[in-house]
Amino acid sequence: MICIECTHPVESLYTQYSDTNIRSTVCPSCNKFADKYIEHDQVNIAIDLVLLKPQAFRHMVFNVLSVGDSDQLHPQTRRIWVLTTLFDVYLVWATVEKTPNKSPMDNYILSLGALHQYLYFIFQCVCHSAVIHMTTRALARYWLGWTRPNALSTALLMSSASKLFPILMLIWSYDVPIASKVVAWAVIIHEVEALRTVLNCGYIRAAVMIAIAESLSFGLSDYCLPALHAVLDQKLL
Repeated sequence: MICIECTHPVESLYTQYSDTNIRSTVCPSCNKFADKYIEHDQVNIAIDLVLLKPQAFRHMVFNVLSVGDSDQLHPQTRRIWVLTTLFDVYLVWATVEKTPNKSPMDNYILSLGALHQYLYFIFQCVCHSAVIHMTTRALARYWLGWTRPNALSTALLMSSASKLFPILMLIWSYDVPIASKVVAWAVIIHEVEALRTVLNCGYIRAAVMIAIAESLSFGLSDYCLPALHAVLDQKLL
């Protein structure tokens, strides 16, 4: 656990004297409350995450979605990954279907059965997520000597939760390409802020890391996966 204001380690976030008497811990370094969000509800925390407040990211990554002092993925983090991946599949699938000028590969995928389409898009989204996480973890360790890769992945998953925002728009027609592009850029902005906050680095370095990761992921999803699918399809024929 850390102070969300200055990142100084603390032993506890609060002291409970009785059922109705709880006192928040004051950070010995900055003399502020170590984590003000322990008294906030989830809605306020979610709003501050959307507003890219560093304290909200630190609260979630280091004080909520952490397993003691070890670098292990919290069970709730795994559930967030499953939820964002499934919703990402919907976004990618809808975008491909609504794109007016489809590539031959897209037309071929859409000509297959629904199950085959779903498996292809979920594999594509899982590969995209894996490349983003592995690349940023490797760059963080190489450039900054970061030794908590799972904490970094937790921060990236929290930032990618903005993919869930369009669920509020389901009462309107959402399946348009421009909407998915807006969501994609929102996710990238949140990813940069998450890296800057968790790694305590500048915006330029965080943006470069995300740019490299997104470029590798783009190359994988747009070139490598279709080529692999075409080769396997030829062998099956």
